[in-house]
Amino acid sequence: MNCQLAAYIGDKHLSSLLLNSLKIQEPLYGGHATGMGVLKGNKIDIVKAAGPVDHVKKTTKIGKVKGTCAIAHSRYSDLAKDVDGYNLNEMAHPYISDDGKIALMHNGIITNYKDHWKALEKDHTFRSYGEKVNDITDSEVAVHMLSDAYNGGMNMVEAFQHIAPKLTGMFLLAAINVDEPDTVYICNWYQPCYVAIGQNEIMFSSSRRGLTDVEMGRVFQPPKNSVIKLTRDGVEIKVMDPGREAPRVTINEFKAKRMIRNTLKEKGRMDVRNLFHIHNPDGWADVYGVTANEFKAHRAAGVYVMNPYFELLESMVADGIIEESIDPRPEGGFENVSRYSYVLA
Repeated sequence: MNCQLAAYIGDKHLSSLLLNSLKIQEPLYGGHATGMGVLKGNKIDIVKAAGPVDHVKKTTKIGKVKGTCAIAHSRYSDLAKDVDGYNLNEMAHPYISDDGKIALMHNGIITNYKDHWKALEKDHTFRSYGEKVNDITDSEVAVHMLSDAYNGGMNMVEAFQHIAPKLTGMFLLAAINVDEPDTVYICNWYQPCYVAIGQNEIMFSSSRRGLTDVEMGRVFQPPKNSVIKLTRDGVEIKVMDPGREAPRVTINEFKAKRMIRNTLKEKGRMDVRNLFHIHNPDGWADVYGVTANEFKAHRAAGVYVMNPYFELLESMVADGIIEESIDPRPEGGFENVSRYSYVLA
């Protein structure tokens, strides 16, 4: 649900750049699985497996893939964390269409995925299916829906605009297509994401930390409710769903920092996940100036507030209010899944 994503188009060492981006983002929420999809002529080379970045680098060829256009993903799942059978290699992102033309990755949760799965399973292969849990990852329905729309005659922007109104929940989708070299598409309902533009290169990251290792001329957050086309030449942005209006919610940073500071003073060191959930929903509702029920309704409608929270913690670290560390823990069948933790300075 709080996966970390990155994509790159350009001539730098692609696998190193993207894996470093994932490695930096991984302790936010991630580390259950790692994957990359690289455009190579008329095919997409996908390398993925369960486990954190370091584990997957050691056990697969993910660190050796080459190309000029790729998407990369670090998966976090509450199910993978808690239930044996939900962290298979096949459940790692990206997912590929049946014809091998489109690869897609996802951050968020598609709440109506079972309805789509039921409608699609007669005509499509669901590679993320886990027999032990009799389930798939919610994300895989999106690649088949996108492929159907594209093969039906729509271009990629139109295909995303076609499927987006059919998806409920939180979603930021990123895809590549063999028919469009050096092109990445992003479909974003309400999750903050970042694009960095350089000279004949461009990079996308789901969080600001993911751009730590790159130096580019311009970094910006694309608008919510948008379909974004990235190429070496720059960015094209279209409205994702004219029928949706993105709600405007604004964090009260002073109040949020005070809440976090008081919690750490009382509780001591806490990891990034628990520090958020201890205040959910009442504390965050107060910080955003809404009722608890309104906050829950916003979340159910796909309003994603994790990036503002992550960036709030970054600013508190920079101001010397709190200290950050990376603490490994057993999750998803692996011993050393990293997670950021915080304590008062």
